[in-house]
Amino acid sequence: MFKTIKARRGIIGTAAALSLLAAGAVAGVAIADDAAVKAKAPHAMASALINADGTRSQSQGIKSSTKAAKGTYCVTFDDVTRIDVSRSTPVATLVTSGGPQYAINLATYPTPSCGNAADTLTVYTGERLLLTDAPFMLLVP
Repeated sequence: MFKTIKARRGIIGTAAALSLLAAGAVAGVAIADDAAVKAKAPHAMASALINADGTRSQSQGIKSSTKAAKGTYCVTFDDVTRIDVSRSTPVATLVTSGGPQYAINLATYPTPSCGNAADTLTVYTGERLLLTDAPFMLLVP
């Protein structure tokens, strides 16, 4: 197909350069996620893995998360102009090995637990109808 060595070397060199360029582009995406607390959720407006003490192990698009009281967490978002808490549809899942006695509830309206702040999502975690501290994953699509 390529009759001369020069043509074959040219094609091989071009392929090698393109593969390095592609690898650099992929590596650039990974490097852009520089903070250790950042999560990778490319199609989510916000996501987080929140520990039982209210700290974040991983997050994206979340300004802060605090534990307001036993089993009560307050989550604020980076871009409140983009995420209107009252109109959002957040999804949360408990990270626990417990059975059906565990529950998680989200309040997209201002609550006294989080200072009646309109830009704050309130998360309640519980066990057997009592508020209990539990880690959870949060996603705002």
